[in-house]
Amino acid sequence: MTVVIGPNADGNLVASSSLSSDCLKELPLEITITGSKVVLAGSDESGNNITVRAIVDKSGTLLKASYVLNGSATGCSESETGTGTLAKRPL
Repeated sequence: MTVVIGPNADGNLVASSSLSSDCLKELPLEITITGSKVVLAGSDESGNNITVRAIVDKSGTLLKASYVLNGSATGCSESETGTGTLAKRPL
């Protein structure tokens, strides 16, 4: 998963993503940040959605994450969960 984060026209953080998944492709993500907790959530055009809940590590460069992927009526995937780490990449 690659996530690109930046401000929208209202100054709120939003993200675009690209995924390597059979059920979920590129989708916009909304971001909520509370302290060191980050939530990324969004849906694609087919109704598949993902929620990633993460905690920023002390270095500020890693997100230790868990996710829930819910498939749409297309029958691609009912529900999938997992964990992983998202790392900041140099620009």
